[in-house]
Amino acid sequence: MKKNEQSVITGEVIEIKGSLPRHEIVRKIVNTFIDTESQQRGKGVKFRYPVENLSSINKQLFISRPGGLRGKWNFDFKVEVSEELGLGRGTHKEIILDFHNKKQENPQKFGALLQALIAIYDCSENDVDQLLKIYPSLGTSFQSGANVEIILKVVKWMFIMEDIVYWNYQGRAMLYNALKEV
Repeated sequence: MKKNEQSVITGEVIEIKGSLPRHEIVRKIVNTFIDTESQQRGKGVKFRYPVENLSSINKQLFISRPGGLRGKWNFDFKVEVSEELGLGRGTHKEIILDFHNKKQENPQKFGALLQALIAIYDCSENDVDQLLKIYPSLGTSFQSGANVEIILKVVKWMFIMEDIVYWNYQGRAMLYNALKEV
């Protein structure tokens, strides 16, 4: 491989569904990284993992490693958010703004969106598709910003990323507290 060349390796699909405690989710993700990357690591090697089917746009959501968090090379990853998802670059600020706009647009249905978010936060239901069956009107309740399926799936993986990066600290609570306070 030449000096500035990068190699991108696509790993296996990572599925987090049902009721799975936070520490088990972290263990599953980190073990997948170790199993996939242990023989193929090095400077210029990047990994992508498909994590969600985005049925509303017929695409997949990926996470990529290393995430490049402040130059650290640990188990961090980045949730790949492209413009077509309707969340800008997928920063916390953009996601919080999207939730705020949804609350302004439809305060009655925002409560159901918040309940779905709480289920993901609490890990009582990690399958967003299942949550959308529990709250069937959510998919058509908001016209502003990202599709509800997309924003919930992106937030789910941002929660997981924060649990891994900030394991001994707040983890997923930082983003969650900001979202529930919009």
